[in-house]
Amino acid sequence: MEEEHPNLQIERSMYIQLHWILLLVRIVLAIVMIYYGWPKIRDLTSNANDFAQMGFKPGILWGTLIAVVEFFGGVAIFVGLYAELAAALFAFQMIVGTFWKLKIGKPFTDYSYDIQLFALCLVVMSQGAGAYALAAFPGFIFLRWDVAALSLVAASLFAVLSKPQFNSSQQTTPRMSR
Repeated sequence: MEEEHPNLQIERSMYIQLHWILLLVRIVLAIVMIYYGWPKIRDLTSNANDFAQMGFKPGILWGTLIAVVEFFGGVAIFVGLYAELAAALFAFQMIVGTFWKLKIGKPFTDYSYDIQLFALCLVVMSQGAGAYALAAFPGFIFLRWDVAALSLVAASLFAVLSKPQFNSSQQTTPRMSR
């Protein structure tokens, strides 16, 4: 950076290195995942009912899968154990959640958080887990156009094929991701 601005004499050691920023991103993402995953893991039956009500059947399969991705994926991201893989799975979940919320007519404020979490996942997938990661997974393999297109098609199909069962007065999102 000193070469780019020769008149600006700032020591290189004063800049925050990328691996520290990635560590912060990893910790924030992990805390969010663990926070929302823990209630699902604690009560898989209730979570399964929520997913069945949202139209993801069988609810026990999809609810348990999401609970595992959120909670154990969050733990994996926190310690940096194949964080890139866990981020890819969570990113897919966030895209499905976004499409599902669009399908049922939720406002932007209800799915903007999912988009932000998706963006954090892309950072971890593309740049790695940062400092103090235990083991890396080649997350870049998910960052190909064919994989991205297939993921978007699959996520939209999940959302489109779901058949939510809400009462007319009940248009809430039961514990999907947030």
